[in-house]
Amino acid sequence: MSNRIYSFIGLARKAGAVAMGEALAEQAVKRKKACLVLVTLDASDNTVKKIETALYGSDIPMIRFGNKEDLGHILGKSAFSVIAITDKGFSERIKTLIDQNSNNDNTAHGGGFN
Repeated sequence: MSNRIYSFIGLARKAGAVAMGEALAEQAVKRKKACLVLVTLDASDNTVKKIETALYGSDIPMIRFGNKEDLGHILGKSAFSVIAITDKGFSERIKTLIDQNSNNDNTAHGGGFN
């Protein structure tokens, strides 16, 4: 299931809907362009604190998911611990997939593919 989530993140990147890295994600939050912020489970405490501070007072959700290497790989880099999704549609679908993944719900399917 997490492969599916990474695939959607990759699609969002190709669509130009991902701010990659701590600085660009923070900038997207401050400019109110971000719809969702993903922070990896292995991100440093300092990174998490910076993002939480940037998100303070906003209604933009932050979700902890995955690891730096896998996220970086799908985005074509060695590692990323923070990304912001700037498209509402992609952010909603990624949130849904992560929720289903954390609930071990195998009923998720997208676009009619089996």
